[in-house]
Amino acid sequence: MSNSAPQLTINLPHGDVATYEEMQAYGDILQRFIREQEAALEQVKDITRHNQIVDYLRLLARSYNEQLRLYKAAEAKRQRETLIVLLKIGGNPVLH
Repeated sequence: MSNSAPQLTINLPHGDVATYEEMQAYGDILQRFIREQEAALEQVKDITRHNQIVDYLRLLARSYNEQLRLYKAAEAKRQRETLIVLLKIGGNPVLH
């Protein structure tokens, strides 16, 4: 049995360039992984190993949340840019 924390084997998407589908897929995998590890924690008797696993799960969650914030900011920017282009092409419907 290894003394290190279990590792998630997929790469976290970069939120500033990721698609919605990539962020959603990673979030789903991350949630499933965390649930599995939390269920397995009951079997871990060594407190150091237990803490390593908990710390790793927290790191994964923090990292995902950081990328999710970047994704949301980038998506808001893309939507603003699209709106500006649409307004330039079709005029401002609010003013008509």
